[in-house]
Amino acid sequence: MSTPQPLLILTPDDLLAERWQALSASPIRAVDLGGLATWRKAGHRLAVIDLGGYPPPAPAPWTQDAWRNNAADLAILATSSRPDDEEGLAVLNAGACGYCHSHAPIETLRQALDVVASGELWVGRALLSRLLRLVDSRLPRAGLAEWARPLTDREREVAHHAALGESNIAIADALGITERTVKAHLKAVFEKLQVTDRLQLALRVHGVR
Repeated sequence: MSTPQPLLILTPDDLLAERWQALSASPIRAVDLGGLATWRKAGHRLAVIDLGGYPPPAPAPWTQDAWRNNAADLAILATSSRPDDEEGLAVLNAGACGYCHSHAPIETLRQALDVVASGELWVGRALLSRLLRLVDSRLPRAGLAEWARPLTDREREVAHHAALGESNIAIADALGITERTVKAHLKAVFEKLQVTDRLQLALRVHGVR
């Protein structure tokens, strides 16, 4: 099923543009970043951008005025044929709502577009973990946070580790408990905090929502 919202596909790569046609019933294509302003002024939001289409010596797309002047009003899924965490952090900091591989399966790209269109963030586990650790390092340390009050001490520990993007196995190793016990604690945490997944938990723990 294609993305229902109007979609801008921004890439100079003809083959990639042809592949991305499957993302929407009638996508609009642009080959340069100037298309972002036109798209925004037309009242549309959703865009998928090929970062690799503008190699050096061209400035990185997210540093250009055409991006900076329009990103805040758009839901941008930035893609790269060689994604890495540093680039991902840069584009998210510049206003993108998601970051993934430009040649990811079409169904994965559709899911990513649905997520960013709804106002959420789409990133891989490694990058999400880095983002959450960065947020955590900048939070003020005070008394017991409101989110933690319904939880037991062990549940708070598990929740905090999970909110940093750590896997169940890593949490088990860090706390000296079994993976099964971690899962049981997370189930209790989800129920008490009324969240349904790790991203919602991370946002709650880090005070984002």
